[in-house]
Amino acid sequence: MFIPELKLSPIYPEANARIICNFLCPDKTNNKTLPFAEKTLSMYPELRDIIDLSDEKQRNQIITAAVYKRLQDASDEINSRINYFSEKFNTFFYDFIVAQCNLYNYQWTDEYPVINCYVGYIPFYPRSTACKTFNVSYNDDERVFSGAVHEINHMIFYEKCKEMYGNPNLKEKYFPDPLWFLEEIIVDPTLNDLSVKPFTLYENRAYDQFYTQMVNGKSIMQYILDMYASKNSIEEFIIDAYNFVCQNIEFLIKGE
Repeated sequence: MFIPELKLSPIYPEANARIICNFLCPDKTNNKTLPFAEKTLSMYPELRDIIDLSDEKQRNQIITAAVYKRLQDASDEINSRINYFSEKFNTFFYDFIVAQCNLYNYQWTDEYPVINCYVGYIPFYPRSTACKTFNVSYNDDERVFSGAVHEINHMIFYEKCKEMYGNPNLKEKYFPDPLWFLEEIIVDPTLNDLSVKPFTLYENRAYDQFYTQMVNGKSIMQYILDMYASKNSIEEFIIDAYNFVCQNIEFLIKGE
């Protein structure tokens, strides 16, 4: 099987700024899966006074200036952390890719020779499953590696779905699409599977709401774990889990 290269680079400042602008966008409050504004402001306390600015252009300009300054001040440390991250990834990345692809019954191909990891200053790690890129924060440690396997899991799942449904042009899904919820939920069983977990280094959890939201006295996650435990194939599990998510999508979107 072809194994992609994991390439780490400093984030483009404009990309980091876009991420922070998005996390502080008022519309982000509709997504209950993570405390986007709260965590962002804990990293950028200088932005707390502008969060309620009604002028979006002015708000984003102030955010962008703050992000550029943070990255410039930390440039030497970011480069040093990239070297450290790269060395540690080299100890498990190859084995993780092989194990995770085997679990999904999927063969990575040279169509995607590189997975790009951009290192910036961010509270959460956005990704593009289609472009095979994800972002991490230089000030984190364990979270960088647990976050990486989480995001790469999504990439492999996305390619598996394209293969299963015979749709090579399947569009990347975002909140609140059911497929987005599914890929976020199944990181628990698919990363904690005994064939994969030794190569993930740390504990793997999905978003907290999936463990606390109850349907008929049982958590969303427990339903998924039970399906995984009784599956006849990974393909059957994906179909059954997707149908379950679709049946409960309004409840999942509410996040309560």
